[in-house]
Amino acid sequence: MQSRMAEFSEKEGAGKDMIEIFADSREAPEVIDHIRSHGVIVNIKQLDLGDYLLSDRMVVERKTASDFEASIVDGRLFEQAGRLEDSYDFPILIIEGQMKAMRIHQSAFMGAYMAMIIDFGLHVINTGDEEETAKIVYLLAKREQLTSKRPVRLLAKRKTYTLEHQQLRVLEAFPTIGPIMARKLLAEFGSLEGVFRANQKRLEKVLGKAKAGKLHSLLHAKTDETG
Repeated sequence: MQSRMAEFSEKEGAGKDMIEIFADSREAPEVIDHIRSHGVIVNIKQLDLGDYLLSDRMVVERKTASDFEASIVDGRLFEQAGRLEDSYDFPILIIEGQMKAMRIHQSAFMGAYMAMIIDFGLHVINTGDEEETAKIVYLLAKREQLTSKRPVRLLAKRKTYTLEHQQLRVLEAFPTIGPIMARKLLAEFGSLEGVFRANQKRLEKVLGKAKAGKLHSLLHAKTDETG
């Protein structure tokens, strides 16, 4: 990968056109300095989502390997991934450093890594250090803005949802039903109506007994109309 990136950089050349990105104000200043060393104009803002906004359709979330692991442990990772998927056509996750778990089992670490790609559609890139991360951000921004002629703006246009996306969003609104479980439910029952009409035993096949019981009760409980 590194040799291909170097070849791409040499072919593209430095260029005279301006590249401008937005970086989150909480992002590491060392990475920002490396990005600026490529001649990129970096505007510092507190971003609602992601660490680097490269165009109207591309955002980069940067995590060190230890940050990635910590976000698995505290549950932030999947919520962040869902928001990135919802908001941008090309959400990119950069994991910086060795892909090795220190606090959890390695299989759980790699399982979360695979979920980012398969379940959330994120483009995941592993870099060795801050300098390589900055190079990747620069090359992505260069391709978006100079080759694809994409504008960079703070307020990105929301993705147009397919019917499946809308169905998944409905399921994810239920307590304890995250993106992964929502996809499994839709695959098993084929439609929202299929999920809502399923008995508890069938729901247990996908969700397990506790979650199935909670969802079934929620779907079929009647509100107190006298209240």
